[in-house]
Amino acid sequence: MRIAHVTTDLERVGHEDLDRPFHERAAPAAGLALEHPCWGDPSVDWGAYDLVVLRSPWDYTTRQREFLAWLDRVASLAPVHNPPSVVRWNLDKHYLADLAEAGVPVIPTAFADSEAEVVATLRSYGSNPVVVKPSVSAGSRNTGRFAADAPGALELAHTILAESLSVMIQPFAQSVDEEGEVSLVLFDGAFGHAFRKGAMLAPGGGLRGGGYRENISAASPTAAQREVARTAELAVRGLCRQRFGVSEPLLYARYDLVTLDDGSPALLEAELFEPCFFLHVAPNSARLLAEAVRARATS
Repeated sequence: MRIAHVTTDLERVGHEDLDRPFHERAAPAAGLALEHPCWGDPSVDWGAYDLVVLRSPWDYTTRQREFLAWLDRVASLAPVHNPPSVVRWNLDKHYLADLAEAGVPVIPTAFADSEAEVVATLRSYGSNPVVVKPSVSAGSRNTGRFAADAPGALELAHTILAESLSVMIQPFAQSVDEEGEVSLVLFDGAFGHAFRKGAMLAPGGGLRGGGYRENISAASPTAAQREVARTAELAVRGLCRQRFGVSEPLLYARYDLVTLDDGSPALLEAELFEPCFFLHVAPNSARLLAEAVRARATS
């Protein structure tokens, strides 16, 4: 079976797809002929694939209109997973408000579309630490950690507003400095593995160490973390069924969690269309995804 794992030009991505070698080893055992076409390559015959899987089209944030037009075109030629309707919803982090309304414990998130709204929200935090970021982003682009009353927080918000994006403002969870984030990965609705990501944002803006570098290790999620991920998965399934007519579990999902200052876990992001799975911490998970891909391609 001919399968496309959609990627992009590595020069535009800026860092490698770390999962790719694991996919390449797992695919043949599942009877899959795996290829890695770039979504922006006009010479690709997308209709020749049995399944098109979105894996690392990581330059979509700066080419959003072009990417969505491509997605619509390809969906008319071959089955795409996760479904384009879900991708459009998940691409903009306003989806967090939908999940919170559905009962998922989500980190408190304010969306601001004007300087006045940004200023009012930042003032509500006093001098406490916050994270400022755009509603559409990947790889920590235009994301910063500041004291809420620091000039840098408002400056970054101006940059985001200038790109016609909503500004997201969230409290910085102090546990991230020591514990990092914990992410649970699901394939076809079933738990695959979990990993821990170390703190990346430096106080006052910028990244720790001065550059984008992810510190990843295997993790064993607590019962409370598993429950938050389970609640998020059920809410996602319900919303996908009600809004998009998608009745089956998504091919893959990644739920990123943080521990709030009161000790409870909360959803930071639901990554439903282009997350890295960091398969090096759980190589067997590549087999789980390959088997799920084969099941979708033959259904």
